[in-house]
Amino acid sequence: MPAMPQDKITHVVVLMMENRSFDHPFGFRPNVEGLKGNEFNLLSPDLPQSLSNPPYTVGAGAPYAVAVGEGPGHSVNQTDVQLFGSKDTSGAVNSSGFVAAYKVELGADKVVNPSDADLSVVMQSFSAAQLAVINALADQFVLCDHWHAEVPGPTQPNRLYLHAATSDGHALNAWSAKFNLKTIYQQIADAGFTWATHEEDSNEVREFTPLLLGNPPFKQMAQFAADCASGDLANYVFISPRMLTDESGHMVNSQHAPHDVRWGEYLIADVYEALRANPAVWAATLLVVIYDEHGGFYDHVAPPAATNPDGKTSPTTGDPSYAPTFAFDRLGLRVGAVLVSPWIPSGTVYSAKLQHTSVMKTARELSGIAGDLTSRDAEAASFGGLLSLAAPRDDAPLTLPRPPLPQTPPVADPSNPTNQPLDPLQQGVLLGVHHRARDNHPDQAAELLPRTQGEASNFIKARNREQLAAAPAAGATGV
Repeated sequence: MPAMPQDKITHVVVLMMENRSFDHPFGFRPNVEGLKGNEFNLLSPDLPQSLSNPPYTVGAGAPYAVAVGEGPGHSVNQTDVQLFGSKDTSGAVNSSGFVAAYKVELGADKVVNPSDADLSVVMQSFSAAQLAVINALADQFVLCDHWHAEVPGPTQPNRLYLHAATSDGHALNAWSAKFNLKTIYQQIADAGFTWATHEEDSNEVREFTPLLLGNPPFKQMAQFAADCASGDLANYVFISPRMLTDESGHMVNSQHAPHDVRWGEYLIADVYEALRANPAVWAATLLVVIYDEHGGFYDHVAPPAATNPDGKTSPTTGDPSYAPTFAFDRLGLRVGAVLVSPWIPSGTVYSAKLQHTSVMKTARELSGIAGDLTSRDAEAASFGGLLSLAAPRDDAPLTLPRPPLPQTPPVADPSNPTNQPLDPLQQGVLLGVHHRARDNHPDQAAELLPRTQGEASNFIKARNREQLAAAPAAGATGV
């Protein structure tokens, strides 16, 4: 393994989960900038409180899974309503429109006359006991309470920023796009270090065409524990969670609503425990567990302004007519973020502003790599200074407390999620893989796409294997 210019960290491992604002898992955690308990939204933010316009107050005990609909909306336009109370963004952020936006989203999901309990979901927080894994890591290491998503909008743009410090002008989920952008992975490789991704099904790193040359290290998630055990873990690792329940009954573990978050708790624990099981790997690792965006769930802190990374704005080339107008001049809402390493003092709360591009800023700092990708990562802060101990701790737990998992029907049962239709995110992921595979399947325009999660999972995995088999030889890109 190449030597790093510092003697602490050899492996940076990034696990990006889905769609949870900071207040959703951590709003009532002590010693953070959390909730007072009196924050509320009115059903109609622009009207006075009344019997027909009641308040929906924040509270604990959020449901593990959203019971009705597909979960809160979180497009740029919906997020504007959540933050400003309307689509007019000229005033100050007051975080008054989360319930109003959710009611509209439930209507789009054909939920007629949602109950107060249904509507209040966006205002609820989990207790520490409900999310024992992520809270145990926060107890033992660093919880960041001012980590912001890069875009006040959906999944894909925020994930693109993690890898390339830009979304190439897209402020929506442009699932069918390909991105000829330089990424942190090329910077890592050009400096002589190694990188790898680990996936269950979807993996947005495959959308970057320069990374498809040669034999890129796109690995299955099952290989992660083996790499940790053997010491063959790459210097920079990105882990993508499972977006679809597969035909073996392995459940969605991304924590994207409406899915049950407990499966994601197990993924986080699996990653940590695999690292912790090899003392040599553990002593040289920084694990970053973050959420890509807020997912439409309430957060009371106003997002700060930001620098446009590259002069591109939305709508951009190839966008559909409904693409939002956005200049990439403000960050998204706060999201949960935990930094894990034996070089970090336990029980730390870090309140300086961080963002997704802080990951690549820190990784380059630890690796001695110079050069920013865009203006966005140029302005991002590093968190390398949190690795402040003179020697690695030996008191971190070997295992983490896990919540009991819900019972699921047998795989053969039609009600098992593997046999259920795809939700909107899963449909987008499937269409993206379908469109990107057209070079190898020119006749697939008439192909009947999978209709269930299990079928879609198999389809995506097969197309991913074909993509690697058809990859051209590596050029002079450092990949």
